[in-house]
Amino acid sequence: MKSYTSLIEFTAQAMDDGFDEVIQKEWAPNLVLEKHVHPFDARVQVAAGQVKLELASGSQTYVPGDGFFIARGTEHAEQYGPQGATFWIARKL
Repeated sequence: MKSYTSLIEFTAQAMDDGFDEVIQKEWAPNLVLEKHVHPFDARVQVAAGQVKLELASGSQTYVPGDGFFIARGTEHAEQYGPQGATFWIARKL
């Protein structure tokens, strides 16, 4: 997934790609979110910190500049690093 240099650039591309909204979200240090699903598609870029994302297919750790996509209804768990994380999230309802 392409890495964006600013929230403005990320937002512009997400809107061009048909996403409905873009938010910046801050996650607390060492936060663990157990398995859950979202009712929307999500395109995410890590702006700061790190997150370990666990899917049925395996787990991967993402750091600043990394991005990922999660389709609505995909079960996943999240574990944030010692500095927490800041995400840019594009949602498609």
